[in-house]
Amino acid sequence: MKGVELPQDEPVVIAPLIVKFTVERMLVDTGSSADILYLSTYDKLQLPPNHIQPIATPPTRFTGHVVYPLRIATPDLMVRTENKTTTIKAQFTVVDINDPSYNGLIGRSILTALRAIVSLLHLKLKFPTAGGIGEACGNQKKARICYEASVPPVNKPTAESGKKYCRKNQLEIRTVRKGEKEDN
Repeated sequence: MKGVELPQDEPVVIAPLIVKFTVERMLVDTGSSADILYLSTYDKLQLPPNHIQPIATPPTRFTGHVVYPLRIATPDLMVRTENKTTTIKAQFTVVDINDPSYNGLIGRSILTALRAIVSLLHLKLKFPTAGGIGEACGNQKKARICYEASVPPVNKPTAESGKKYCRKNQLEIRTVRKGEKEDN
């Protein structure tokens, strides 16, 4: 697997062309029913008015926050490798979230429209084109940086400190020194 350090479990992060801009740090999420552009990314794209639709939908939960979708953006999205490209009319929901890690999220709708296959092991997205099979390769180093930026730091207990308790999403984690009995 050329260019992939093993073992690896990073997400696929690609840089598609949206309108006329290469947009770095787009997370490919096969589990998401939404295709998301963050407002800061959307503003930089400077989409013409015919690519923007107002939206009136109820708030939804995304990244642990309640968000209010602002609008629908329908730019052209192109994935490419050398002379193999495919372009679709994407439909992104624009949300105002301050996320320093990613510029947006490519979910199932876009992946289906691209007729893409995602390989997490190989960090690739493959798609049919008129010239054969194209592939967008994920960047493992950027994926690691994005992931680390998206995960809040957690205080890890040390052996010297004895028992410490850490609550994360109602999950209790205990550290017990070797040879010490665990209290229930």
